[in-house]
Amino acid sequence: MKTKNNLRLEIKDFKLSIIHYSFTINHFLIGVIFFLIGGTGAAQDIHFAQFTNMPLTINPAQAGTTVWIRAATDYRQQWGSITNPYRTIGFSFDQKMKKRWARQIETIFSQRKTLFFQGVSETGLGWGLLVFSDKAGTSKMSTTNGSLSLAYQLKLQKNQLFALGLQGGLVQRSINYSQLKWGSQYNGSNYDPNLSSQEDFSNSNIVYPDFGGGILWSYKKNERYMRGNDQKDVFIGASLTHLNQPSYSFFGTPEKLYRKFIFHGTSMIGIKNTNYSLTPTFMYAMQGSARELLFGTLVRYMLKEDSKYTGYIKGSTFSLGGYYRNKDAFVVAAAYEIANYTIGVSYDINVSRLKTVSYGRGGLEITLRFLNPSPFLYSNASFNK
Repeated sequence: MKTKNNLRLEIKDFKLSIIHYSFTINHFLIGVIFFLIGGTGAAQDIHFAQFTNMPLTINPAQAGTTVWIRAATDYRQQWGSITNPYRTIGFSFDQKMKKRWARQIETIFSQRKTLFFQGVSETGLGWGLLVFSDKAGTSKMSTTNGSLSLAYQLKLQKNQLFALGLQGGLVQRSINYSQLKWGSQYNGSNYDPNLSSQEDFSNSNIVYPDFGGGILWSYKKNERYMRGNDQKDVFIGASLTHLNQPSYSFFGTPEKLYRKFIFHGTSMIGIKNTNYSLTPTFMYAMQGSARELLFGTLVRYMLKEDSKYTGYIKGSTFSLGGYYRNKDAFVVAAAYEIANYTIGVSYDINVSRLKTVSYGRGGLEITLRFLNPSPFLYSNASFNK
C-alpha cells in the first residue's frame, strides 16, 4: 500500500516529467520553425500592403519617374495577437537627376550607332535609396537592408515613358539565441537559463549583397492641373529580385534565397466633372513555391482644390477602400492628402486558417509620404532639366 509520502513523490515526478516533456516539445517546435524559415526564402522578404507609397520595395525602375522628389516612411506591425509582434519599418527616397547625366549615357549609345533610341524623344535618370528593418519573434530575428536604385527613363511618346532600373545593396541578418529556451536547460526540477543549451550556433550575424532589376511602363494624360479631374495615369511594371541568390543561413548550410518575380500595376482614373477618382492597384509575386496576389482599389474624394494664384488654400483629398491578399487577408485602407503630404493607414483582417487563433487581427500599417512638387499642381511631372 502506498504511503502519502510515496504518493507525493510520484505526483512530483509526474509533474517534472510533464515539464521536461514540455521543454522537449518546445525544442522540437523551435527546430521546425528554423527549418521552415531556412527553407522558404519568401518568409524573409518585407511585406507592405501600401507598397505604392514605398515603390522601391517592389521595383527599382520607379526611381525618379513620378515627381522631382519623393520620400516615404512605412511602419507595419502584424501577428501581435498570437505571438511577439512582427515589426517592420522602412524609409524610401527617390528623385530625378539633372538632364546632363542622361545626356552622357545617350551620347555613349549614339556613338555606337545603336537602334536603342529610335522613337525616343527624351531621356532621363532617377536614383533612389531604400532602407528597411524588421524584427520578429522571441529570438528577435532581425533583417536590415540598405540599397541604392538607378533608373534610366525613355520618353517614347508625348504621354508614355519606359524605364529600366537596377538595385543593389547589403543585407544584415541577426538572431539572439539567448532568448530561446531548450530542453537541455531543464535541471530536473525547473528551467535554469544559466545551463548550456548544448546547441552549436556558430553564427548569429550574417551580411550578404543583394541585387535586383526591373522595368516600368507608364501613361499619363497630358494634364498640368488636377482641377478637371479627368486625369488617366497608368503604371505597369515587372521586377526580379535576389538575382545573385545570396546565401542567408546561420548554420553554414548552402541555403540560398529564391529569386523573386513581381508583376504590378496601379492607376489613377478621374471621374470627369466630379470630385471622385479611382485608384485600382494589383501586385502578383512568385518566389520559390510561394505565391502572392494582392488587388483592390481606393475611392478618392477631392475635399479642396489648391488655390491657383495665392497658394493660401492647400488642396486635399480623402481616400477609402481596400484590397484582398489571396488566401490571407482583407486589407481596409484609408489615406488623407494635403498639399505635398499623404498619410495612409491600413489594417489586415485575416481570412486564412490563422484566424482561428488571431481572431482576424492581422496587422496595422501606417505610411507617411512627401512629394515635391505638390501633386495638386502637377499631375504630369516634366522630364529632367
